[in-house]
Amino acid sequence: MKLNSTKIAAAAAAAIALFTLTPAEAQASAARTANVVTTAAAPVLGIIGNYSDADMTSLYNTGGATDVLVEMSWAQAEPTKGVYNEQYLTGVAKRISTLKALGYTISFNAGVHEAPAWMLNLPGGRFVDQNGATYTDSPEPNLIFGTRNRYLAERYLTKVFTRLGGNFSIVRVGGGHWGELTYPSKVNPTTGKLRNLYYAFDANAQRLNPVPTWKPGQPSTTGQAGKFLRWYLNSLAEYQNWQIVALRKAGYQGNAAVLYPSYGMRAGDYEKAVATNLAGTSSPEINGEVQRGYDATRQVAALTDRKVVVYGTWAENFNTVNYLAGLARAKGLPAMAETSHVMTATQMPLVMAQAQQAGLSALYIVRQKPTDIVSATYLAASAR
Repeated sequence: MKLNSTKIAAAAAAAIALFTLTPAEAQASAARTANVVTTAAAPVLGIIGNYSDADMTSLYNTGGATDVLVEMSWAQAEPTKGVYNEQYLTGVAKRISTLKALGYTISFNAGVHEAPAWMLNLPGGRFVDQNGATYTDSPEPNLIFGTRNRYLAERYLTKVFTRLGGNFSIVRVGGGHWGELTYPSKVNPTTGKLRNLYYAFDANAQRLNPVPTWKPGQPSTTGQAGKFLRWYLNSLAEYQNWQIVALRKAGYQGNAAVLYPSYGMRAGDYEKAVATNLAGTSSPEINGEVQRGYDATRQVAALTDRKVVVYGTWAENFNTVNYLAGLARAKGLPAMAETSHVMTATQMPLVMAQAQQAGLSALYIVRQKPTDIVSATYLAASAR
């Protein structure tokens, strides 16, 4: 979850422009939440960020936090193929021990989305869009279509869990940008809007593509747009399930939390995109939901493992969190969420209340000032 500031600004601007409530809507939402009396248990409060031990002690003793995320990077752990940085692994193990000694349970990210250069340079290691351009903006490996390289990630995960054990509250699954379940995306620097790019045109993908000679935006005289999009979205759902299986093969048998980002595709969005031949002009494509594969409905339905958490990455958007929580309930699974990088400290008490209203099992606060988290005392008394 190491974020580039330019991309953050572009993503934040896009998110705010697309999904921010009007003042009247925000006021109505706050009023509804304030008036709701819920008997649901308060979610566990988790922390994401690089804090000192003193801050972590304060967050635990006063702020009500009981869980903390520890993240790794595949690139740092295995800088050379088959050669592991034991000093780095030892440092991660020591950090986990320190946080446990402070009283925390540990959520974990093995960092498969931060692949080493040797992995990315393998044939099929990177994503390619419909224009033939290779995606190099960030280091997530193309393991959606590069299935022949998946054994390398499995080997890495086996090393990690052999070294660190499996005593984690959750292990995060996503594999795409920022560790989320997503295809890559690019922002037009002139307009600040996402470009209409579908990343399924590398050699491996083309061997699987049901309409290999067709490209988004071209006429769809025999239903090519629908065939392509169905395969494109199903491929990401299959990748989700492989990641969970890979954790099990590596020795981790606890809860796997799949990170579902953004607002997500909703009813009718598939049809809207297909009707315009995936030209980028339908509303869900303008928002980038379709190109990035944000079909949480399809993905949650495809889950087969029973020890999975439905995990949203935009906790301050109650519509999104509540929708994901509903998908989780229908599947008999727990739901959690984390705040985005654009949430402000003043939003925290409302976000905490909405998390409880939605019945989340845990809420993770991302990179806020420790004093602000402690001040937002909604969960402090009831989260333990």
